[in-house]
Amino acid sequence: MKKTKYTFSHFIMVDGVKKEIDPTKDDMISGQCKLLWANLATGKDHMLMNKVAL
Repeated sequence: MKKTKYTFSHFIMVDGVKKEIDPTKDDMISGQCKLLWANLATGKDHMLMNKVAL
């Protein structure tokens, strides 16, 4: 059976224009979106963690 490869893209609307974004590099994107992207990309479950100041 041939393996299927999927490509996911994220878009936001800016002034009525659809703009493609990279959710891993954009601070405007919520952690939930990044979590969903990580789960889809790896096929594993991930958890959101709070940043801890060292």
